[in-house]
Amino acid sequence: MATIVTTSVLDEYSGTRFLRNDQLNIIRPSNLPSKPVEVAFREALASPVGVKPLDRERAWSPAIIFADFTRKYSPFIPAILNILEQKTDDIKLICAGGTHTPSDPSFVKKVVGEDIYKRYQKNISISTTKNPGCKYEWIGVTGRGTPVELNKELFDRDLLISSMNVQPHYFAGYEGGAKALLPGCAGLKTIATNHGYVVGDTNCRELVMKGNAVREDLNEVPGILRDTMKIEHRILDFVLNQDGSMVKALYGDTIQAHTQLAENYSRRIHTAKAPMSPLVLTVADGPMGLNLYQSLKASAFATSLAPSDHRPKPVVVLLAPLEQGLGGEAFRIEMETYGKMEPQKVIEDLKRRVKQGKVTEASQKPNRLSLDDGKADIVVVSPKAPTVVEQLLAKTRIRFYRSLDEALERLDKSLYSGMVGFVPFGSSTVPIPAGD
Repeated sequence: MATIVTTSVLDEYSGTRFLRNDQLNIIRPSNLPSKPVEVAFREALASPVGVKPLDRERAWSPAIIFADFTRKYSPFIPAILNILEQKTDDIKLICAGGTHTPSDPSFVKKVVGEDIYKRYQKNISISTTKNPGCKYEWIGVTGRGTPVELNKELFDRDLLISSMNVQPHYFAGYEGGAKALLPGCAGLKTIATNHGYVVGDTNCRELVMKGNAVREDLNEVPGILRDTMKIEHRILDFVLNQDGSMVKALYGDTIQAHTQLAENYSRRIHTAKAPMSPLVLTVADGPMGLNLYQSLKASAFATSLAPSDHRPKPVVVLLAPLEQGLGGEAFRIEMETYGKMEPQKVIEDLKRRVKQGKVTEASQKPNRLSLDDGKADIVVVSPKAPTVVEQLLAKTRIRFYRSLDEALERLDKSLYSGMVGFVPFGSSTVPIPAGD
């Protein structure tokens, strides 16, 4: 299977002139035993984590929160709805989009099903700061001083159940959990303030939750919502193998259930030990590959394999479709501002903006690129990306090519004279250097 994946990717990105298939060291975690979705759902509800069973929850006006088109969506929405309908007909469905472009109705139909979409169409809302219809309201402040503004659609509910995929996130540690609320259903000021904690902080990265200022800050939001608005938040999060098969789901307390899924399952499924390599190819697969903003998460993960003492400087090649272009105006502005600035100057200027309260939801992107700059250069290869991607990257230190062969032709040949690291599922694989 791995050989087939490798060959097809090299063909798709026109990369067979300089690389042989047997030259690639395939970096892919092993799958854990899987189970049918229905079984995982029943097991999750039978053993709630830190809360009472769902059928005993106060749920006269609940809402189900699910991820937008940039994430792997939950297969549990119809099943959760079926249980809640036994208690009430006052149910909302909310697509949590943070600062992303609003999800299309076709995506929502795929998540909830055609029949549910027809029955609940008036009760479905898309929460994103780019949706003019969304209104946000202040409910409190976190211990770090983040003003918590959430979508007002939540405030006439007594129970929120979010269902998200748990996999590594490049500055919040992991996807899922309280991220359904912040950034998922939060206002722009809240998101920008929270994301600003990442600047210059190397603890704000994948696989790290304890001591991660971003994660610890957003984890306070469910408690603030409960204390000020008397609204409970529960999760029914899940972990998937990289082939999409279901491994584990848990229902329960936002922090406790999420931590168990992250540490006991996602860490095992989404990490792989591998030898260091001066050249690493990584694929931004699935929804993460749709735009440049999301795709760069894969290259951030892959930089861990760059040997620090190698000359010439190691290179990470990001392979991504990028069909939807850049991924946001704030991201474009941040990249144009810092694209060719020296990394240390970037961090210094971002710290200045944090003090002034002038960071954006996308400021964390040049921050991570600057922190990783000393490890490896980034090259983006995308045959079908819109020209806007090529135009933006021309203003940065990141090189762009339409084919892998073209990129390799421009690189120092010594980078790929030996074995080359290859991460076929780069958006959900964190390589761990062998020996660490």
